[in-house]
Amino acid sequence: MSMLSSFITSSTPLRVHVSPVGFEVDRIILPAIKMKADRIWLIVHNNPSEDEGIHFLHSVKDKLTQNKIEFREEKADRTDLFDTLRAFRTVLLRENGNNIMVNVSAGSKIQAIASMLACMMFKSTFNVKPYYVTPEKYTTPKVQQTQGMKDILPLPEYEIEIPSQKLVRCISIIDSQRNGTITKKGLRDLALKENLIHVETEKNDKNKELAAYMSLNKNLIQPLMKRNFINVEKVGGAHKITLTLEGKNALKFLRQN
Repeated sequence: MSMLSSFITSSTPLRVHVSPVGFEVDRIILPAIKMKADRIWLIVHNNPSEDEGIHFLHSVKDKLTQNKIEFREEKADRTDLFDTLRAFRTVLLRENGNNIMVNVSAGSKIQAIASMLACMMFKSTFNVKPYYVTPEKYTTPKVQQTQGMKDILPLPEYEIEIPSQKLVRCISIIDSQRNGTITKKGLRDLALKENLIHVETEKNDKNKELAAYMSLNKNLIQPLMKRNFINVEKVGGAHKITLTLEGKNALKFLRQN
């Protein structure tokens, strides 16, 4: 167990990392040290005699011990996507209530796919986030790393809900504002102008204003906050709305040209 975690009370969420082990060492060890991991789960191959990267696993364990970071293992067939997903779910269940960071860069391609799928599938259940480690440099092999083809494995076609075009248009409006900030009143006016929200024409002015705010909250602000796309902060007498990093990233591939 790390020296830091020994002083943490049982009610304090731990910083838990999860990483498949392939042919990498630094990509597992260095981020765990930098982000002060209290514990790390290593997803290892379930048949050590067939694991050509077993010496990398030994090196990872040695360095974690040297840095006083607690580690645990969960075994899975690294060539089996669903067995690897099962291993991730087992770890997430064991660490429920802690802050879990999943390293998607250290294992095989199948393990990397399973890592991202696990983060997306269980995001609403656990406090889990993926991260990718960019190496300082790559080694360049003189021959290709693989040869031939043994099998073709179909991958699951899980559907991830894409936000509606109204929500995409809304975050695009926020992003286009000066400093990427807009008041709730300003967003209400632009949302009405862009037909993102609607108010019955027969209402009087006071009721129209109230109905517009209610429609804005229900149809735009609440769905965007649920997706963690926006922040709403009260500054003085106004509510300021900005995009979160997740909202900015979503806009990169959802924005219509």
